[in-house]
Amino acid sequence: MDGLTFLKGIANGEALGGAYYFCGEDAYSLNKGIRAVLERTNPDLRDMNAQVLKSPAPGEVQNAAETLPFFDERRVVVVTEFDADTANALEAYAVNAPESTVLVFVRPGKPPLTNPLYKALNKAGRAVSFDPLSAEQAEAFLQKRARDNGIPLDTAAASLLVLYLGVDLGALENTLLMLGAYVGFGSRVTRKAVETCVNPSAEYKVFTILDDLWAGNKKKGIAELTGLVNSPTESAMGLATLFERNVRVVVNAKQLLLGGKTEAQIAEILGVKPFVAQKAVRNAKKRTMKQLSDALNAFISIDWKQKQGLAKAEDALVLACSENF
Repeated sequence: MDGLTFLKGIANGEALGGAYYFCGEDAYSLNKGIRAVLERTNPDLRDMNAQVLKSPAPGEVQNAAETLPFFDERRVVVVTEFDADTANALEAYAVNAPESTVLVFVRPGKPPLTNPLYKALNKAGRAVSFDPLSAEQAEAFLQKRARDNGIPLDTAAASLLVLYLGVDLGALENTLLMLGAYVGFGSRVTRKAVETCVNPSAEYKVFTILDDLWAGNKKKGIAELTGLVNSPTESAMGLATLFERNVRVVVNAKQLLLGGKTEAQIAEILGVKPFVAQKAVRNAKKRTMKQLSDALNAFISIDWKQKQGLAKAEDALVLACSENF
Protein backbone atom coordinates (compact mmCIF):
# COMPACT_ATOMS: atom_id res chain seq x y z
CA MET A 1 0.00 0.00 0.00
CA ASP A 2 1.30 3.48 -0.76
CA GLY A 3 1.49 6.15 1.93
CA LEU A 4 -1.06 8.47 0.32
CA THR A 5 -3.70 5.72 0.28
CA PHE A 6 -3.00 4.91 3.93
CA LEU A 7 -3.22 8.56 5.02
CA LYS A 8 -6.45 9.09 3.09
CA GLY A 9 -7.90 6.02 4.80
CA ILE A 10 -7.04 7.41 8.23
CA ALA A 11 -8.51 10.79 7.30
CA ASN A 12 -11.72 9.01 6.28
CA GLY A 13 -11.94 7.24 9.63
CA GLU A 14 -10.88 3.75 8.60
CA ALA A 15 -10.29 1.40 11.52
CA LEU A 16 -6.76 0.65 12.68
CA GLY A 17 -5.54 -2.36 14.62
CA GLY A 18 -2.88 -5.03 14.49
CA ALA A 19 0.61 -4.72 13.03
CA TYR A 20 1.86 -2.54 10.16
CA TYR A 21 5.24 -2.13 8.47
CA PHE A 22 6.11 1.48 7.56
CA CYS A 23 8.97 2.12 5.12
CA GLY A 24 9.79 4.52 2.30
CA GLU A 25 12.22 7.21 1.21
CA ASP A 26 10.05 10.25 1.96
CA ALA A 27 10.88 11.06 5.59
CA TYR A 28 8.24 13.80 5.81
CA SER A 29 5.36 11.52 4.78
CA LEU A 30 6.70 8.65 6.87
CA ASN A 31 6.71 10.82 10.00
CA LYS A 32 3.28 12.15 9.06
CA GLY A 33 2.01 8.56 8.91
CA ILE A 34 3.38 7.85 12.38
CA ARG A 35 1.80 11.04 13.78
CA ALA A 36 -1.54 10.17 12.16
CA VAL A 37 -1.55 6.79 13.91
CA LEU A 38 -0.58 8.29 17.26
CA GLU A 39 -3.35 10.87 16.93
CA ARG A 40 -5.92 8.06 16.91
CA THR A 41 -5.41 7.81 20.66
CA ASN A 42 -7.23 10.06 23.12
CA PRO A 43 -4.93 13.10 23.58
CA ASP A 44 -5.72 13.23 27.29
CA LEU A 45 -4.59 9.63 27.74
CA ARG A 46 -1.88 9.48 25.06
CA ASP A 47 0.98 9.21 27.54
CA MET A 48 -0.61 6.01 28.85
CA ASN A 49 -1.52 4.55 25.45
CA ALA A 50 1.38 5.43 23.16
CA GLN A 51 4.80 3.84 23.42
CA VAL A 52 7.94 4.08 21.24
CA LEU A 53 10.43 1.20 21.45
CA LYS A 54 13.94 1.76 20.10
CA SER A 55 16.06 -1.33 19.31
CA PRO A 56 13.86 -3.61 21.47
CA ALA A 57 14.12 -7.33 22.07
CA PRO A 58 11.26 -9.43 20.60
CA GLY A 59 9.81 -10.01 24.05
CA GLU A 60 9.58 -6.29 24.76
CA VAL A 61 7.57 -5.77 21.59
CA GLN A 62 5.15 -8.57 22.44
CA ASN A 63 4.68 -7.35 26.01
CA ALA A 64 3.96 -3.82 24.82
CA ALA A 65 1.52 -5.02 22.15
CA GLU A 66 -0.32 -7.30 24.59
CA THR A 67 -0.89 -4.49 27.10
CA LEU A 68 -4.53 -3.41 26.98
CA PRO A 69 -5.42 0.23 26.24
CA PHE A 70 -6.05 2.43 29.25
CA PHE A 71 -9.64 3.71 28.94
CA ASP A 72 -9.26 4.05 25.16
CA GLU A 73 -10.15 2.02 22.08
CA ARG A 74 -6.59 1.53 20.87
CA ARG A 75 -3.04 1.48 22.13
CA VAL A 76 -0.18 2.44 19.76
CA VAL A 77 3.28 0.88 19.86
CA VAL A 78 5.92 2.22 17.44
CA VAL A 79 9.03 0.07 16.95
CA THR A 80 12.16 1.68 15.47
CA GLU A 81 15.76 0.65 14.77
CA PHE A 82 14.98 -3.05 15.17
CA ASP A 83 17.54 -5.54 13.89
CA ALA A 84 17.09 -8.50 11.56
CA ASP A 85 16.96 -11.03 14.40
CA THR A 86 14.08 -9.15 16.04
CA ALA A 87 12.24 -8.86 12.74
CA ASN A 88 12.63 -12.56 12.04
CA ALA A 89 11.52 -13.54 15.54
CA LEU A 90 8.34 -11.46 15.27
CA GLU A 91 7.25 -12.59 11.81
CA ALA A 92 4.60 -15.04 13.02
CA TYR A 93 3.47 -12.87 15.93
CA ALA A 94 3.00 -9.72 13.84
CA VAL A 95 0.34 -11.18 11.55
CA ASN A 96 -1.67 -12.18 14.63
CA ALA A 97 -1.03 -9.11 16.79
CA PRO A 98 -4.07 -8.03 18.87
CA GLU A 99 -6.45 -5.56 17.23
CA SER A 100 -6.52 -3.57 20.47
CA THR A 101 -3.00 -2.38 19.63
CA VAL A 102 -1.70 -0.61 16.54
CA LEU A 103 1.80 -2.06 16.31
CA VAL A 104 3.92 -0.09 13.82
CA PHE A 105 7.35 -1.30 12.69
CA VAL A 106 9.24 1.64 11.16
CA ARG A 107 12.15 1.15 8.77
CA PRO A 108 13.01 4.20 6.61
CA GLY A 109 14.28 3.48 3.11
CA LYS A 110 13.25 1.22 0.28
CA PRO A 111 10.96 -1.73 1.07
CA PRO A 112 13.08 -4.67 2.33
CA LEU A 113 11.56 -7.14 -0.10
CA THR A 114 13.43 -10.18 1.28
CA ASN A 115 12.79 -9.45 4.97
CA PRO A 116 10.41 -12.09 6.45
CA LEU A 117 8.56 -9.58 8.66
CA TYR A 118 8.00 -7.21 5.75
CA LYS A 119 6.95 -10.05 3.44
CA ALA A 120 4.43 -11.35 5.97
CA LEU A 121 2.83 -7.95 6.61
CA ASN A 122 2.93 -7.01 2.94
CA LYS A 123 1.07 -10.21 2.08
CA ALA A 124 -1.54 -9.22 4.67
CA GLY A 125 -1.88 -5.79 3.05
CA ARG A 126 -0.28 -4.08 6.05
CA ALA A 127 2.99 -2.82 4.56
CA VAL A 128 2.92 0.90 3.81
CA SER A 129 5.56 2.56 1.63
CA PHE A 130 5.89 6.33 1.91
CA ASP A 131 7.59 7.12 -1.38
CA PRO A 132 8.59 10.51 -2.83
CA LEU A 133 5.78 12.28 -4.65
CA SER A 134 5.84 13.24 -8.29
CA ALA A 135 6.54 16.89 -9.13
CA GLU A 136 2.83 17.45 -9.79
CA GLN A 137 1.87 15.94 -6.44
CA ALA A 138 4.54 18.04 -4.69
CA GLU A 139 3.08 21.20 -6.26
CA ALA A 140 -0.39 20.18 -5.10
CA PHE A 141 1.03 19.59 -1.61
CA LEU A 142 2.53 23.10 -1.63
CA GLN A 143 -0.76 24.67 -2.67
CA LYS A 144 -2.62 22.82 0.09
CA ARG A 145 -0.10 23.82 2.77
CA ALA A 146 -0.21 27.39 1.46
CA ARG A 147 -4.01 27.46 1.83
CA ASP A 148 -3.76 25.89 5.29
CA ASN A 149 -1.37 28.66 6.36
CA GLY A 150 -3.13 31.56 4.62
CA ILE A 151 -0.32 32.13 2.11
CA PRO A 152 -1.40 33.04 -1.45
CA LEU A 153 0.97 31.05 -3.68
CA ASP A 154 1.32 31.62 -7.42
CA THR A 155 1.35 28.49 -9.58
CA ALA A 156 4.63 29.57 -11.17
CA ALA A 157 6.18 30.02 -7.72
CA ALA A 158 5.09 26.54 -6.64
CA SER A 159 6.55 25.02 -9.81
CA LEU A 160 9.86 26.84 -9.30
CA LEU A 161 10.06 25.73 -5.67
CA VAL A 162 9.73 22.09 -6.73
CA LEU A 163 12.29 22.65 -9.48
CA TYR A 164 14.72 24.25 -7.01
CA LEU A 165 14.22 21.87 -4.07
CA GLY A 166 12.88 18.66 -5.58
CA VAL A 167 10.13 16.73 -3.82
CA ASP A 168 11.51 16.90 -0.27
CA LEU A 169 8.23 17.82 1.42
CA GLY A 170 9.87 18.95 4.64
CA ALA A 171 12.15 21.36 2.78
CA LEU A 172 9.25 22.58 0.65
CA GLU A 173 7.01 23.31 3.62
CA ASN A 174 9.74 25.05 5.62
CA THR A 175 10.67 27.17 2.62
CA LEU A 176 7.02 28.03 1.96
CA LEU A 177 6.62 29.30 5.53
CA MET A 178 9.84 31.30 5.20
CA LEU A 179 8.56 32.87 1.97
CA GLY A 180 5.23 33.66 3.63
CA ALA A 181 7.07 35.55 6.36
CA TYR A 182 9.24 37.32 3.77
CA VAL A 183 6.36 38.68 1.67
CA GLY A 184 4.18 39.47 4.70
CA PHE A 185 0.78 38.19 5.81
CA GLY A 186 -1.76 38.15 2.97
CA SER A 187 0.77 39.02 0.26
CA ARG A 188 1.37 36.66 -2.66
CA VAL A 189 4.42 34.47 -2.95
CA THR A 190 5.57 35.04 -6.52
CA ARG A 191 8.22 33.52 -8.75
CA LYS A 192 10.39 36.59 -8.10
CA ALA A 193 10.18 36.00 -4.34
CA VAL A 194 11.37 32.43 -4.84
CA GLU A 195 14.25 33.54 -7.05
CA THR A 196 15.25 36.16 -4.46
CA CYS A 197 15.07 34.03 -1.32
CA VAL A 198 15.62 30.38 -2.22
CA ASN A 199 18.98 28.76 -2.85
CA PRO A 200 18.46 25.99 -5.44
CA SER A 201 19.46 22.44 -4.55
CA ALA A 202 22.70 20.94 -5.87
CA GLU A 203 20.63 18.72 -8.15
CA TYR A 204 19.04 21.74 -9.80
CA LYS A 205 22.42 23.47 -10.16
CA VAL A 206 23.93 20.39 -11.81
CA PHE A 207 20.93 20.21 -14.15
CA THR A 208 21.46 23.83 -15.27
CA ILE A 209 25.23 23.37 -15.68
CA LEU A 210 24.63 20.33 -17.88
CA ASP A 211 22.11 22.36 -19.88
CA ASP A 212 24.91 24.79 -20.72
CA LEU A 213 27.41 22.02 -21.48
CA TRP A 214 25.04 20.07 -23.73
CA ALA A 215 24.13 23.33 -25.53
CA GLY A 216 27.81 24.06 -26.26
CA ASN A 217 28.15 26.87 -23.70
CA LYS A 218 31.26 25.21 -22.33
CA LYS A 219 32.93 28.30 -20.92
CA LYS A 220 29.86 29.28 -18.91
CA GLY A 221 29.20 25.72 -17.74
CA ILE A 222 32.77 25.11 -16.57
CA ALA A 223 32.83 28.46 -14.77
CA GLU A 224 29.62 27.62 -12.89
CA LEU A 225 30.92 24.14 -12.10
CA THR A 226 34.21 25.51 -10.75
CA GLY A 227 32.31 27.80 -8.42
CA LEU A 228 30.09 24.94 -7.29
CA VAL A 229 32.90 22.48 -6.48
CA ASN A 230 34.72 25.18 -4.54
CA SER A 231 31.67 25.90 -2.40
CA PRO A 232 32.20 24.74 1.22
CA THR A 233 28.60 23.54 1.34
CA GLU A 234 28.95 21.10 -1.56
CA SER A 235 30.57 17.66 -1.80
CA ALA A 236 32.51 17.03 -4.99
CA MET A 237 31.69 13.33 -4.82
CA GLY A 238 28.02 14.10 -4.31
CA LEU A 239 28.13 16.40 -7.35
CA ALA A 240 29.90 13.72 -9.38
CA THR A 241 27.11 11.28 -8.55
CA LEU A 242 24.53 13.80 -9.80
CA PHE A 243 26.45 14.32 -13.04
CA GLU A 244 26.72 10.56 -13.50
CA ARG A 245 22.98 10.11 -12.90
CA ASN A 246 22.07 12.79 -15.44
CA VAL A 247 24.43 11.49 -18.12
CA ARG A 248 23.16 7.95 -17.53
CA VAL A 249 19.63 9.15 -18.41
CA VAL A 250 20.98 10.44 -21.73
CA VAL A 251 22.82 7.15 -22.38
CA ASN A 252 19.64 5.18 -21.66
CA ALA A 253 17.68 7.53 -23.94
CA LYS A 254 20.23 6.93 -26.71
CA GLN A 255 19.87 3.16 -26.35
CA LEU A 256 16.08 3.44 -26.54
CA LEU A 257 16.29 5.75 -29.55
CA LEU A 258 18.48 3.22 -31.32
CA GLY A 259 15.83 0.64 -30.46
CA GLY A 260 13.17 2.68 -32.21
CA LYS A 261 11.38 4.10 -29.17
CA THR A 262 9.57 7.44 -29.31
CA GLU A 263 10.11 10.32 -26.93
CA ALA A 264 6.87 9.54 -25.09
CA GLN A 265 7.85 5.87 -24.75
CA ILE A 266 11.28 6.87 -23.46
CA ALA A 267 9.73 9.08 -20.78
CA GLU A 268 7.52 6.20 -19.63
CA ILE A 269 10.29 3.59 -19.67
CA LEU A 270 12.80 5.80 -17.84
CA GLY A 271 10.16 7.06 -15.41
CA VAL A 272 11.04 10.73 -15.93
CA LYS A 273 8.96 13.82 -16.63
CA PRO A 274 8.26 14.61 -20.30
CA PHE A 275 10.48 17.72 -20.30
CA VAL A 276 13.38 15.66 -18.88
CA ALA A 277 12.87 13.01 -21.57
CA GLN A 278 12.71 15.74 -24.22
CA LYS A 279 16.08 17.14 -23.13
CA ALA A 280 17.61 13.67 -22.84
CA VAL A 281 16.50 12.76 -26.36
CA ARG A 282 17.74 16.07 -27.76
CA ASN A 283 21.13 15.62 -26.11
CA ALA A 284 21.36 11.95 -27.07
CA LYS A 285 21.01 12.90 -30.73
CA LYS A 286 24.06 15.17 -30.47
CA ARG A 287 26.46 12.35 -29.57
CA THR A 288 27.37 8.87 -30.73
CA MET A 289 26.84 5.95 -28.38
CA LYS A 290 30.61 5.72 -27.89
CA GLN A 291 30.90 9.39 -26.96
CA LEU A 292 28.10 9.08 -24.44
CA SER A 293 29.55 5.87 -22.96
CA ASP A 294 32.96 7.53 -22.62
CA ALA A 295 31.37 10.49 -20.82
CA LEU A 296 29.48 8.21 -18.44
CA ASN A 297 32.61 6.19 -17.67
CA ALA A 298 34.52 9.43 -16.99
CA PHE A 299 32.03 10.38 -14.26
CA ILE A 300 31.88 6.83 -12.87
CA SER A 301 35.67 6.75 -12.52
CA ILE A 302 35.87 9.88 -10.36
CA ASP A 303 35.29 7.93 -7.14
CA TRP A 304 37.94 5.36 -8.09
CA LYS A 305 40.48 8.04 -9.00
CA GLN A 306 40.07 9.76 -5.65
CA LYS A 307 40.31 6.50 -3.69
CA GLN A 308 43.47 5.52 -5.61
CA GLY A 309 45.04 8.91 -4.95
CA LEU A 310 45.20 9.69 -8.67
CA ALA A 311 43.16 12.90 -8.50
CA LYS A 312 40.99 14.91 -6.18
CA ALA A 313 37.29 14.54 -6.88
CA GLU A 314 37.01 18.29 -7.55
CA ASP A 315 39.71 18.19 -10.23
CA ALA A 316 38.49 14.93 -11.76
CA LEU A 317 34.95 16.28 -12.07
CA VAL A 318 36.02 19.48 -13.82
CA LEU A 319 38.33 17.46 -16.11
CA ALA A 320 35.55 15.00 -16.99
CA CYS A 321 33.31 17.89 -18.04
CA SER A 322 36.13 19.62 -19.97
CA GLU A 323 37.05 16.50 -21.91
CA ASN A 324 33.53 15.28 -22.72
CA PHE A 325 31.68 18.48 -23.64
